[in-house]
Amino acid sequence: MMLRLALLLALLTGAPALACEVPPGLAGLRVELLNLTNAERAAQGVGTLLPDPRLDEAAQVQACRMADRERLSHRGSWFAGLGRRLRRVDYPYAMAVENIGEGQTSAPEIIQGWMDSPDHRLNMLARDAREAGFGVARAANGRLHWSMLAAAPRF
Repeated sequence: MMLRLALLLALLTGAPALACEVPPGLAGLRVELLNLTNAERAAQGVGTLLPDPRLDEAAQVQACRMADRERLSHRGSWFAGLGRRLRRVDYPYAMAVENIGEGQTSAPEIIQGWMDSPDHRLNMLARDAREAGFGVARAANGRLHWSMLAAAPRF
């Protein structure tokens, strides 16, 4: 019943449905991801990121889309890029970056993977970013799909 309601609401509002499997304790996992990210930023002398529920929502939508397709992609439904996804959650941004991953089994593992990748590391340590959001979804094949958004609001 809830799944049907979510799909109907998505069709009526044009919002993406979040009918995907999320790992247990997603809220705690998001806190862990933010804490690990901020520890890496602090080690490099970069400011702390604050959580933002709109960024969590946009990141979760992307993680669900990737899990549904069982592949990594920076594009969402109808090839929506990051800017469109942020506008859908009413996040007016001055800057935004995104990291994605697939297959890592824990928060420390995905954070380490992103820090070990030069391009992902730049996103993790983006000096202009002020807020962050995270999404995690499990694909039918059992693999986890991860999404991180770091952004600065436009005032």
